[in-house]
Order: sequence, then C-alpha cells, then structure tokens
Amino acid sequence: AVNHHHDSVALLDDNQLRTRFDELRAAIDSSISLDDISINAFAIIREAARRSLSMRPYDVQMLAAFAMHDGKCVEMQTGEGKTLAAAVTVCLRALAGCGVHVLTFNDYLARRDATWMGPLYRFLGLSVGYVIQGMPRQDRQKAYNCDITYVTAKEAGFDFLRDHLSEHPEHRVQRGFHFAIADEADS
Repeated sequence: AVNHHHDSVALLDDNQLRTRFDELRAAIDSSISLDDISINAFAIIREAARRSLSMRPYDVQMLAAFAMHDGKCVEMQTGEGKTLAAAVTVCLRALAGCGVHVLTFNDYLARRDATWMGPLYRFLGLSVGYVIQGMPRQDRQKAYNCDITYVTAKEAGFDFLRDHLSEHPEHRVQRGFHFAIADEADS
C-alpha cells in the first residue's frame, strides 16, 4: 500500500511534501487515528528519508515500522536498518504531538542516532534531542520537550525518579509519556 503511493509522493517538491505531512498532523487533531493515516504517512516519511538522508527504507524496513507502530517486538540483524525502520515509526508517532522516546543501549547510540536521523525529523518539521549522562538539567528539559528524544533507559529511569522526588515543578525534566521504542530490547 505504501509502494502504491510512491509515484504521487515522489512528484511533490519538498514544501509540498512537508505540507502533506502537516496536513496529516492536523488530521490527528480531528480525532482521526494514527492507524487511519499510517499508509499515507509512511509513504511521505519514506520519500523524506530518501531526500534528507539519501536512504530509502526497503519494504522489509517498512514492514518492521508497521510492526513497531503496532507495539510488536521486531528482530533485525546488524546492518539490516533497524535505526531507519524505527525512525519511520517515530515520525508517525510524533505526529500526535505528545513526544516519542527512543531508548538506546548507551549514550553513544543516543547521540549518534539522534544526530544521524535528525535530518529526516527536521525535514518533516519535527524536533529531536538526546539525553546523556552528566547533562545539565536545562539541557535535559530541552531534549525531553522535543518531539523525539533519544535517551538510555537508565537515564530515563533516573530522570523519572528525580522528577518524582523534586519539590519544584520547574526542576522536572520529563513531560508525560506517550510512546517509546526500545532499541536493543534484549539488552
């Protein structure tokens, strides 16, 4: 179904592609579900990835993205493109405007993947940040307030605990939780 939309999406210029993505975001506010727009959104995201990252997600990566969107665990071997497949799902989920977390195995991956996939997110008008160990509170707040936040499960967990111990609401760093993808879930 996503491939069926390829030709019409590929003909759009960058601004038209972003406008289509923004129209989907507006449709979410009108009580249309992410499932209802997922095929159109994935077609746009796939084309945006090709333009911004010079990487077009393969069909198997798109299938993985649909599975992750449905909350399923996806196993992909090293080099099969799970970072890109996850980014497709992340873009869709970020349309809701509630924040998406990508939980990585270590700080290096949080920084690397946020930086690597950042051009795709920014192309679509989404903000991205990352949280790493030792980061000051203000930087953490800024990263957590992005549409997409890459962070280790450990850092996210300790930030959650610190937020619940904080006596001052302005010292809290996290916002509410909406959707997360656990990269390297077995770790």
